[in-house]
Amino acid sequence: MKSDVTLFRRIGSISYDFFLVFSFVFFVAGVVILVNNKEPITNSFFFFLVTLPAIFLYFSISWVKGRQTLGMRAWKFEIVQKNGANITFKQSFVRFSLAIVSLIGLGLIFQLLNKNRLPIHDYYSRTYLSSIYK
Repeated sequence: MKSDVTLFRRIGSISYDFFLVFSFVFFVAGVVILVNNKEPITNSFFFFLVTLPAIFLYFSISWVKGRQTLGMRAWKFEIVQKNGANITFKQSFVRFSLAIVSLIGLGLIFQLLNKNRLPIHDYYSRTYLSSIYK
């Protein structure tokens, strides 16, 4: 299935979600500091282990249950399987894991080079983005 979402709209959505996730990480840091008797977090690996699953849950629940993150909603597109159904948690895990490659730029360049206009994370998770206009 060919995606009808342009690279510009994808980058717009990524930017929007980046600011939301950045704020969410600050919130999680505040909760961790409160739980840690108001002491700062000195172990960055621990902080990584706490925030990465929280970020994954935001994206995964948004994709699986609602087909959109807030950034995708603002830019008016959604994520679906080829048959039009909601994606699965397994697909969201593959997509989230490979999105890191796309964020470095390689996956988005892949979008420009393949005939279905799918970045690496959509290609391997067997999902695609579809425009919605309401």
